[in-house]
Amino acid sequence: MQRLAWQAGLTDPIPSIVTVHRGGVGPLGDETASGLREIAEQDRPTHVGVAEVVHGDERWMVIALSRRRLRLGAVPRHLTRGARLVLEGAIEAGLRAPTLSLAHPDGRVEDQPLGEGPDFLARVPLDVAGVWQVEIEATGSEGNTVLANFPVYVDAAAPETPDDEAPEQVGDPEEVEASLFSMINEARTHEHLPPLALLAGLTTAARSHCQDMAEHHFVAHNSPSQGNTADRLQRVGLRSGLTLENVARGYGPREIFEGLMASPGHRANILNSDVTHVGIGVVRGPSGNGLLVTQDFVAVATAIDITAAAQSLLRAINLARQGRGLAPLEERPTLTTAAREASAGFFRDPARTQQQALQDASARVQREGLLYRRISVAAAFGPRIDGAERLEPLLDDAARFIGVGVAQGDHPESVPNSVFVVYVLAVPR
Repeated sequence: MQRLAWQAGLTDPIPSIVTVHRGGVGPLGDETASGLREIAEQDRPTHVGVAEVVHGDERWMVIALSRRRLRLGAVPRHLTRGARLVLEGAIEAGLRAPTLSLAHPDGRVEDQPLGEGPDFLARVPLDVAGVWQVEIEATGSEGNTVLANFPVYVDAAAPETPDDEAPEQVGDPEEVEASLFSMINEARTHEHLPPLALLAGLTTAARSHCQDMAEHHFVAHNSPSQGNTADRLQRVGLRSGLTLENVARGYGPREIFEGLMASPGHRANILNSDVTHVGIGVVRGPSGNGLLVTQDFVAVATAIDITAAAQSLLRAINLARQGRGLAPLEERPTLTTAAREASAGFFRDPARTQQQALQDASARVQREGLLYRRISVAAAFGPRIDGAERLEPLLDDAARFIGVGVAQGDHPESVPNSVFVVYVLAVPR
């Protein structure tokens, strides 16, 4: 369906389709009317197309509906290498911050902000022959929304006809979830990326969001009752420094997956090199016509050597201090012991907060107070240790001594195997 829409010159996201087999010329029937009502409630379409084929007493009717949420000037679909693609238009009221996601012929995706809106203008040099995929997105009450998605052919021929494939055999929702999971990892393997693992909590959140969309007739990232992606993951006990989500609708796993891969933004989520785990949810639409899909991606830390990690952080901190012209920090055993005990204790007690862990570290070194004019503590917490060396307190020009504690484990405030780093800094008398 996507390729047919492109051949017809449409820039809108994939239209919704209702196919009707009519034996005569009477009304469309209750099932068709129910399907159209469902689309109207979910999509609030602005444009419609109808086609009918008559053969004797048999009639086939196809109704296509789409929602157009931007004004876009005419865009040529065939250009020569070195030409500039001009995208000019305006997004509808209620949307903001339009973004251009551009997939190069080699699959690389580049994002370009287009201002706050509503008007936008972009001139993109197309310096490589091949198929460039153009997508315009914006942010609104529903979250990030695709407004346009279409290919531009640079010194390349467009397909004359869509692929003629046999209809998919669609199983129950769990079978579709398994098929989509397999397709995701096949695509990642093809791009020399590590496969993703399933995470039960993510699957629970994804299925719950699909059910919410089905029951309340919407297809979007943000739920009127359940909040945004981060809200939903926190509800099942997951937090991650990197959370990505794809939401889709279709009639079979292959069609859904190819539609996601044809969208630069969704493709970038599937092929993100930093995510490690995925949860996939699938439910049938309210009338049983079509499938609603949610894919949630997060980064979960792999096991690390916590002693080596602490030393690596200290080296990185002192390198950063050197760049600022500051004296290096010297590790002190008493400070290190306090930092290690505080970081490890954070994971031993699920109810323990970061602030309580820092208070533990501070209390432990109070008896060293005669040796130091000032003691301060800082912490970094997340799915990975990357960036933990960039905390501003580590660049205190008066500090001379440090203790670093690193621990790894599970905590209700983050994804499994997260990392908690505690720093104890001291200023000499």
